[in-house]
Amino acid sequence: MFSLTNCTVLTMDDQDRFYPDGRVVVDGSRIAAVGPAASVPAAGEVVDLHGALVMPGLINTHTHSHSSLFKNQADDLRLMDWLKKAMWPMEEHLSAERAYAATMLSCLEYLRCGITTYADQFYYADTVARAASRSGLRSFLAATVFTKPSPETADTFEAAVRFVQNWSGRSGQTRVYPCIGPHAPYSVSAGLFRRVTELSREYGLLIHTHISETREENEQLRAETGLSPTRWLESLGVFERPVLAAHSIHLDAADFGVYERCGVRVAYNPVSNMKLASGIMDYPEMRRRGIPVSLGTDGAQSNNSMDLLRDLRTGALLQKVVHGDATLFSAREAVHMVTSEGARALGMERDLGTLCPGKLADLIVFDPASPRLTPLHRSSLDNLYAAVTYSACGPDVASVMVDGRWLMRDRRILAFDEAEVLLEGQRASEYLVEHAGLRKTNEN
Repeated sequence: MFSLTNCTVLTMDDQDRFYPDGRVVVDGSRIAAVGPAASVPAAGEVVDLHGALVMPGLINTHTHSHSSLFKNQADDLRLMDWLKKAMWPMEEHLSAERAYAATMLSCLEYLRCGITTYADQFYYADTVARAASRSGLRSFLAATVFTKPSPETADTFEAAVRFVQNWSGRSGQTRVYPCIGPHAPYSVSAGLFRRVTELSREYGLLIHTHISETREENEQLRAETGLSPTRWLESLGVFERPVLAAHSIHLDAADFGVYERCGVRVAYNPVSNMKLASGIMDYPEMRRRGIPVSLGTDGAQSNNSMDLLRDLRTGALLQKVVHGDATLFSAREAVHMVTSEGARALGMERDLGTLCPGKLADLIVFDPASPRLTPLHRSSLDNLYAAVTYSACGPDVASVMVDGRWLMRDRRILAFDEAEVLLEGQRASEYLVEHAGLRKTNEN
């Protein structure tokens, strides 16, 4: 047991409680007490945080951990050129070993940016899970399902079934929560979506998929089925299960109605969507209808960074300018989006997303000496929310705790060998670039 003291605490609870001079008591993997230091007795080891800001760990609800190896390759291309000339050729040369190196590299960046929980979708799920578990982070891993073969296997559904069977019921020890990830309506057949839905029902799995990221995929599915991707999935019974839908940009009124009626959860990916010119999600309509919205970075291949705080600021400002309303997307809403709303998206609101007694002790500590966070007016909740949304970025996070265990303390990685992860990630990426034929292109 230990007590974090001499700190300002943002709880992110439903009453927006905060404590300018607060204390958080951690007992094992959970929070035992939180409140003003004057009324919460210290217990166990006392950890002086020297005036730091403490809040729940950040939750990234859409990413692809393998893609750290693809960073800064084939940028500034149109979507199909980007896929055909770089992404798919590199993916062809992935292996379980390189997927492991990629995941460890992504987890290192998540840690450095204060992300304590992330929702991933990719093949080689068993390998990705082993790396995620080693990192100490909390991960919601969806084995990706395609109609066509993947670099891992000719039968992605059977690989997903094996992954779910291997990792189900072990999240308390591994911090890995198995999910199922049908890639998208344009890449997964109706029959396969039905099988995914049944597997979700059998094992109680979250379905993590991409919906309406581009106009082109909407047009393709309408030509084939006469329905939008959303209404096609509804016709298959997919939304009878909990669904986390990344992107959700090109929705019409009927689609929004389905999301609202069926409780679809949305992962907003502003930076990736801007980089690939996919479009801008209609946040005001989502909010008006009460559709849960959280935030995702997407993969590093379409973002180049896993800094969720940077993306949060960009996403908020983008919505303000496109809708011509400076009052839209408040700083308070923004911080909830990467904490309590992220937990809600994953069905984990009872355990994650807020600093409250009984919750899992997943938290981050900001550097009290950061010039970006100075001045910090600790008695003003509005100022604290604004500081996190508009001023902070990943490098301002000094310490990270998951399950009551320090994974990073005063910017030193404690969970694994950082130098080894960087070296193996560099080697794996160089292999992919070389064998995909991109080195010559890059040199030109």
